Amino acid sequence: MSELSRVLRYLAAALVLSASLALLAGWWIARSSLPQLDGDASLPELKQEVTVDRDRWGVPRIHAGSLEDLVTAQGYVVAQDRLWQMDLLRRAAAGELSEIFGGTAIEVDRDNRVLGLKAAAEKCVAETDAETRGILQAYARGVNRYIEERRDRLPVEFRVLKYAPRPWTPADSLLVGAYMYKVLTNSWEWELKRERVMQKIGPELARELYVSDSPLDHPIVGNGLATEKFPAEKKPVTAPKQGRSSSSETSAWASATRALQQFEEETEFAFGSNNWVLSGEHTYSGKPLLANDTHLELDVPCIWYMAHLTAPGWNVKGFALPGVPLIIIGHNERIAWGFTNNGADVQDLYVETFNPENPREYKVNGKWVAAEIRKEVIRVKGGANLTLDVAVTRHGPVVHREGTRGYALRWTATDPGGLAFGYPWIGQARNWEEFRAAMRRVTGPAQNAVYADVDGNIGYQVGARIPVRKNGHGEVPVPGDTDEYEWAGFIPFEELPTVFNPPGGIIATANARVIGPEYKHFLTENWMSPYRTDRLYALLDTKQKFRPQDCITIQTDLYSLPHRMLAEHLHKALEKHPPKDVRTRWLIDQFPKWNGRAAASAVEMSLLEFTRRIVRRKILEAKLGDQTMYRWWRSEVFIQNVLRDRPAHWLPPEFANAASASDGYDELLIRSADEAVLELERLSESNKIKQWRWGRFMLLEILHPLARGGFFRRHLSIGPITQSGSSFSVKQSGRSLGPAMRFVADLANLDNSLMNITMGQSGQYLSRHYKDQFPEWYESRGINSTFSDATQEKTRIHRLRLRPTGGAAK
Repeated sequence: MSELSRVLRYLAAALVLSASLALLAGWWIARSSLPQLDGDASLPELKQEVTVDRDRWGVPRIHAGSLEDLVTAQGYVVAQDRLWQMDLLRRAAAGELSEIFGGTAIEVDRDNRVLGLKAAAEKCVAETDAETRGILQAYARGVNRYIEERRDRLPVEFRVLKYAPRPWTPADSLLVGAYMYKVLTNSWEWELKRERVMQKIGPELARELYVSDSPLDHPIVGNGLATEKFPAEKKPVTAPKQGRSSSSETSAWASATRALQQFEEETEFAFGSNNWVLSGEHTYSGKPLLANDTHLELDVPCIWYMAHLTAPGWNVKGFALPGVPLIIIGHNERIAWGFTNNGADVQDLYVETFNPENPREYKVNGKWVAAEIRKEVIRVKGGANLTLDVAVTRHGPVVHREGTRGYALRWTATDPGGLAFGYPWIGQARNWEEFRAAMRRVTGPAQNAVYADVDGNIGYQVGARIPVRKNGHGEVPVPGDTDEYEWAGFIPFEELPTVFNPPGGIIATANARVIGPEYKHFLTENWMSPYRTDRLYALLDTKQKFRPQDCITIQTDLYSLPHRMLAEHLHKALEKHPPKDVRTRWLIDQFPKWNGRAAASAVEMSLLEFTRRIVRRKILEAKLGDQTMYRWWRSEVFIQNVLRDRPAHWLPPEFANAASASDGYDELLIRSADEAVLELERLSESNKIKQWRWGRFMLLEILHPLARGGFFRRHLSIGPITQSGSSFSVKQSGRSLGPAMRFVADLANLDNSLMNITMGQSGQYLSRHYKDQFPEWYESRGINSTFSDATQEKTRIHRLRLRPTGGAAK
C-alpha cells in the first residue's frame, strides 16, 4: 500500500469517526430533551397532586382535584410534547418570526403586525371575566414551569435556531387561537380581487362567476319556498372606481414558511372539513353517532393534540390546540360535538380617502380626521430592527394602499372581545341547553357545530359574532367616508342557525351552504362547493345501521362528483369531435367503466383533473386575461354550470366558429383533454398510460418546518408518497392538506369511540410518539379511544405524579 493510499485510508476513517461522533452528539442532544413520563415531578404551582397517565399512543389522561390544577398540569404536559410548536404559533400570530429566522421573515411579520393581533389578544385578556383569566393564567404557569426546568435541555429546534423561548403569557394562548381565526376567516384579499373582476367583466358576468347557490346544496335551516334568499339591500354596492395605483436562518425560514403560510396559499382547500351526526334510528345501538374530520394543513407535528382531562365538573376527552387550555372538539360523559368551518363573512374592507396634503388624515362624512398611527418594531435576528407606522382608521388598520386610497379592514377578531376564550367551555356542558349556553359565549370563528348526547338527542348550532350590515354584504370594498356601510351590530344568538332533533335524524356539513331561502340573515357567500356535503347525505341516508368504523369508511370515501360529471361531458363530446391523440380517445372510452373514485391507481382521474384545470383556464383567461384574478370558494360550481348550460358568452373565442355554442364546448373539452394527455406525458416523463396513475400526481407530504430536504427530511418528515382523494371527495386531499384528525363518538358506549391525528402526540423526533399514528391515519384505520376508568387503567403505559412539593424533575 502506497503512503498516499494509507493517508487517504486514515483520512476516510477519521471522517467516518468524526461523522459518527457528530451523529452521536446530535442523538444525545435530542434524547436529553425528551420529557419525563413516569415517577414523580415537582410542579410547585399546583395546590394538590395531579396524576398524568399516558396510553400506548402517548395520549395523556390528566386527573386533578380542581379546574385550576387541571389546566396548570395541561400546560405543563402539552409543553412536554409541543413546546417549539407552541412558540412558533404564537410568534406567527404576533409577527415575531424575524427574531428567530432573520430578515427572510419580515414580510410575514409585517402583515401580522399590521393586523395588530398581539395588541388585540392582550386587550382581550385584560377585559375578560375573572374565571377565564384565571384559566389562562393557570395554563401559562404550567408552561412556564416546564420552560424553566428544561432551560438546558430544550427541544432540538431551539438549539438549531440558537434561542430560548420567552415565558408564556395568557395572551399567548389567545394568539394561538387568533392564528387559527385568521386561517379560517381571512377573506379581504379575495374581496380586492372580486372588485377587480367586477371592473373587468361587469356586474352581470360577475354574478354568474361568483355563484353562491347549487341544486346540490343541503340547507339545514331556512329551507322553505321563499323567493328572496336574504333581506333586500337598502342600497346596492358597486365596486368603487379604481385609483392610482443568515444563510442557515434563511434556509430554516424557507422551510418554515410553508408550515406557517400554506393555509393562506391554498385557502381553496384549507376550509374543507366534514362532520355529521346520526340519530339512533340510523345506528346499530339506537343511540347517536357523531363524526368529525377537520381538513387543515398537514405538518409535523399535527396542529391537534389529544388529551383526556378530568377534575370536579370536568371529564372531557378530545382535541386541543397546542397552547390553548382545555378541549376544542371531543366528548364528555354525556355529550359529543364537532366542528366544520361555517365561512361566515366577518371581514369588510373600507375604502378610505386620505388627504393628499396630510397623509395621516382621512375623510369621514366630509371632514378630515386624524388616523391613529400605531408604531410596530420588528426585531430582526442578525439585522437592524424595522419600524412600521400602521395607520388605523375608525374601521381598523389600513392593510392595502393605492395612492391616496387606503383599504381599512374591519374584522371581528380585532373588535373588543373578539378573541374571547369561548369554544373550550363546551367541555363542561351536559345537555343541549348547556351546550347552547356555552356556544353563546363564542365570538368566533364561526363554526358549524354538530351535537349528540347519551339521551339520544342530536342538534346543530352556529355560534359567533356575525355582522349585520346597514347596506350590502361586504363582498367587495365599500366606501369608508360615509356611515352608510357601517355594521349595525351582530346577529342575535337566538337568530343564528340552529336545529334540534330534525326529521330524518341526519345532520351533515362540509363547509357548503347551510341556510335556505327562508333564513332571514346574511351569513356569507363564501360557501365551499357542495359536492362533499351531497356525497355525505347520499352515503348516510340509507337503511344501513352504522357503527363507528363505518364512519371512518365514510370519512375516507374517494368518490369525486365533479370529475364524474366531467367524464360524462367528455364521453358525449367524443361523438362529434374525435381527439387528435389516440391515447385521449382510449382513456375517454374507459370512463363508462370508471367508478368515480379518486383512487391512487386511477389513470382516468389523472386525465380528468388535468383536463378540468385546462378547461377552467381557457374559460377564465378568455374574459379575465389572468385566471389568478379569480379565486372563489365555488369556482367549480361555476365551471359545472357553464358546461351544463353552455352559454355562448363564456365560450372562449378560439371555439366561437363552431356550429353552435354547445358544439363549441364539446370541442373545448376534447382539445383540453388532448392538451392534458401531453401534460401528463411531460410531467410523468413517460408516454405510457400506465405511468399516469393518479397517485403519481396526488402526492402527500407532511413536513417538519425545519426538515424539507436531505438527511433531516428523510428522518423528520413524511413523503412524498402516493395518496388517494381529490379536492372534492369526502377524503379531501392536497399535497400537504387533508384530514388533520378523525373522530367518531359512540354515544351508546364511549369506549367504542375513535380518535387519531396524522403523525403522533410528540413533536420530538426520538419520541416513540413522533409518528406512531401515521400508519393508522394513512391506511384509514380508526384508533380506539378509551374513556371509562376501567378501560383507561387497562391501557395505561406511563404514570407521572406532579406534586406541589417534594418531586424531582428528571
